[in-house]
Amino acid sequence: MPESLSNPLLSGPFARVLIELRWGDMDAYGHVNNVTQLRLLEEARVRAFGSPTADRDAAAPADIPGAGHSVQGRAFPPVLGEAAGETNLLVFSHRIEYRRPIGFRTGPIAVDTVISGLTPATMEVGYVIAEPDGSEVYTLAETVIAFVDARTGRARRLSEAETAAVEPFVTAPVPLRPVRARR
Repeated sequence: MPESLSNPLLSGPFARVLIELRWGDMDAYGHVNNVTQLRLLEEARVRAFGSPTADRDAAAPADIPGAGHSVQGRAFPPVLGEAAGETNLLVFSHRIEYRRPIGFRTGPIAVDTVISGLTPATMEVGYVIAEPDGSEVYTLAETVIAFVDARTGRARRLSEAETAAVEPFVTAPVPLRPVRARR
């Protein structure tokens, strides 16, 4: 990872995905809408880990710059893309913490991603949405991805090869605030 790529909220290696905001991402309050932020997380996850529809995606020419060149830092194993043919990769849960509104700007926003957990049938992905230079942190989030057998519709365990490919990349989760118990 380049020396200049750092995030004080993440304790280990991460992938940084640079995503351009669109004017249409703004809501009536003049900031990026909360639903749009979930879409930013989805886009970062697909770019960093591989498309969950990789077996059906259009081929991207290697010699043309574009979204494929927007990932910096740690290269994660393409487990999600490689599992696409026989596995549905479904969002099991999201946890998101909005710390500051994201205003419109020209130029990209950074979404730093980590693998923050692994169970026999799920993978947790952590995110920090921030300025590319790290000067502002806007959002922290975590997504649990379930591996589901496309034929049966039931959760499936990660294969030994998938687990072996992902385990070395698991790092501490993003520092979300504790959830208070309900009364």
